[in-house]
Amino acid sequence: MRHPSHPRVIGLVSVFVAALCVAAPSWADGPEQVVVTNFPQVQQVSGKVVVSEPIPQSRFDALKALVSPAGKSEAGDWTEAGALDTRGFTQVTLSLAGSLQGSAQAGTVGVVLVPDVPELLNVLRTHGAAPLALRAEATVTTGLAGFFSSETVSLRIGFPRYRVFLYNTTSRTAEAMVYAYLTEG
Repeated sequence: MRHPSHPRVIGLVSVFVAALCVAAPSWADGPEQVVVTNFPQVQQVSGKVVVSEPIPQSRFDALKALVSPAGKSEAGDWTEAGALDTRGFTQVTLSLAGSLQGSAQAGTVGVVLVPDVPELLNVLRTHGAAPLALRAEATVTTGLAGFFSSETVSLRIGFPRYRVFLYNTTSRTAEAMVYAYLTEG
């Protein structure tokens, strides 16, 4: 007894064979070249890892500058004392010390670390503001013959590099040293 869908099966097989014959010329060219890459076994590593020098976890920097008179709000007249690279560190302990040239006068000498970012330096130059800056300030008194030193302040670092600026509210030039002790936290 024949099944009613048997002619359909024969028809489908015929269509498949016809399609195979049409595609056969592309197979008739012969076998294609195949490249097989055998990866080596996972390599075993053994031995010791040696660090030849201690990895620095802190660094001490000192910057010296002659600081001309310029008020705290006169950023365009501040003295630039270089840059402080803070990459790899999360905290800076900052202090400032020095002396006035000539007779002692009351006032303040301050250090401002401005992030070395073009947009923030532009704000400093055009508007006289120092956003996101780190600061320390020393009071100059007449009783100490013009010598000054700030309180030591520990500040969190937020940028990989800072430009160092100083101001001096006295009418005398100040010789100032900025001390920065960088640590990992």
